[in-house]
Amino acid sequence: MSKIWAALKDIWRLTYPYFQRTTPGEVRLWFIGPVKLPERTIAFALLGAVVALEIAFSYVVKRFNSWYAIFGDAIQQKNFPGFLHAIELFSILAFFYIVVAVYKSYINQVLQIRWRKSMTDFFVDRWLGDAQHYRLRMVTGPADNPDQRIAEDVHSFVGQTMVLGIGFFGNVMRLGIFLYVLWQLSQTFPMTSFGLSFNIPGYLIYLAVIYALVGTLVTHWIGKPLIRLKYDQERYEANFRFGMARIRENSEQIALLKGEPAERAELGERYASVLANVYGVINRQKTLTWFTAFFGQFSVIFPYLLLAPAFFFGKATYGAFMQTNQTFSSVQDGLTWFVDQYSTLADYRAVVQRLIGFEEAMGKTTAESTAKPHIETRVAPGPNLVADDLTVALPSHRPLTAAARFSVAPRERVLLTGRSGSGKTTLLRALSGIWPFGQGRVEVPKGATLFVLPQRTYLPLGTLRQALVYPRTVEAYPHADVAVALEAVGLGALAPELDEAGNWSQRLSGGEQQRLGAARVLLVKPDFLFLDEATSALDQQGEEDLYRTLIARLPTTAIVSIGHRPTLEAFHTRKLVMSRSAEGLSHPVEAVAQAAE
Repeated sequence: MSKIWAALKDIWRLTYPYFQRTTPGEVRLWFIGPVKLPERTIAFALLGAVVALEIAFSYVVKRFNSWYAIFGDAIQQKNFPGFLHAIELFSILAFFYIVVAVYKSYINQVLQIRWRKSMTDFFVDRWLGDAQHYRLRMVTGPADNPDQRIAEDVHSFVGQTMVLGIGFFGNVMRLGIFLYVLWQLSQTFPMTSFGLSFNIPGYLIYLAVIYALVGTLVTHWIGKPLIRLKYDQERYEANFRFGMARIRENSEQIALLKGEPAERAELGERYASVLANVYGVINRQKTLTWFTAFFGQFSVIFPYLLLAPAFFFGKATYGAFMQTNQTFSSVQDGLTWFVDQYSTLADYRAVVQRLIGFEEAMGKTTAESTAKPHIETRVAPGPNLVADDLTVALPSHRPLTAAARFSVAPRERVLLTGRSGSGKTTLLRALSGIWPFGQGRVEVPKGATLFVLPQRTYLPLGTLRQALVYPRTVEAYPHADVAVALEAVGLGALAPELDEAGNWSQRLSGGEQQRLGAARVLLVKPDFLFLDEATSALDQQGEEDLYRTLIARLPTTAIVSIGHRPTLEAFHTRKLVMSRSAEGLSHPVEAVAQAAE
């Protein structure tokens, strides 16, 4: 029981935010036109309409049940006018049945679309907010493949919640209706065996409940392992797709290294996990199908076996026989809803667990980022970028780098060097504000813009202009400024292709991508620029030319560079070397730069 309660709490946790959303939404009313209302008002209105139509649907089904008695008696009595009346009544009921079914499905899907959009926005905002997507990679837990959680699991959750939720509501309502009808019919439809009749009040209900209870318990016992198997299946499939995506992204390096056999072996291992789990799913599904198929087929004949003796021994009319059989089947279907929906419920539970795991992982990341001690970012009282009593740690909280006092003044150019693994890049991440692990303060001047250019320039899909102005929009910069920036970094030949769409991270070489990143800096004109080996793919002359361009075109920008080439010293006013202390921490220590251009 505690597991059921925990599952319901998880479902409520995922469902609640949409039905409390107060942001305005637009809905089109056919007799008024577009109307703006709070989204939760629209959500409750649509849900209320679906529930009302489900009630209407149940009423029509109840009327169909009564129709069986009328139709059956007309057949038995060979009453042709009664037969025509039954056909007329059937036509009216069928019309209402179709109308209700169509609009119930339509409004249900409209609600699903709005709910999915809201839920997708919620998860995307949390995932992309405050560099959460970056920090989430460092959290160990179930939040693998966030893209799949947002794209697929949100869709599955919304659809299955509506199908199962409304289905369960309608099923319970119709079950209550038909239990009442069946109780009444049990009074007039005696239990008959070998010509002897026994009046046992409600005996048909007792038999239906016992039959359904046995089926439900056996189904749960057989199918319970499916929940974990289907949870793992999505994870293994996603890992396999991710492996292939990495091959596509790094195809050149793999081809140059002739790494195809290694990649094939890695994919083989990933797919072996997929296959092993698939066999587990289908074997368990096979066992479940053995029982549910038998149960379903026997359910067809079971009410006939119970009711046929009373009819054949003249204890009931054919119409009563048909109505009672239909009522018993409806009660039986209602009681065995769990059996019929077990595979769907197993899928649904796995989806809920994955989404809850994703949400908890983001919550854990936020908690670790804000828990004391952590690196705080404040507004500096002066013009300098300052790190005070800064200790940068790994996500495991093991200290890596420390800086008692680190300051960068406007127009200053600082070169940070040191051995690989000494924490240079991690220190840069802390200064830029995306690395919270550690303690101390980073003070940034009010209104100052920081820009980090990593070793590998990120180029989004789209046109070259979109890649160049990222993360701004193409309208942010005039065409002339964009063309000048390209020319300044040596990519003027690409100006005619600015509005050509393509996968530019594949079309441009590593050096060209770094030049494009430098052109992006020229457009942004930041106050503080961090270069993390951002010219490592260029030859020495190309690197020197790029630094001269940055210094000449951004005279007021302070630059902090991470690099290893000695020639970089000529372009910086200060040099810091990462030195390891006796405690094992790296510290930036002042050295003498050769010159400053």
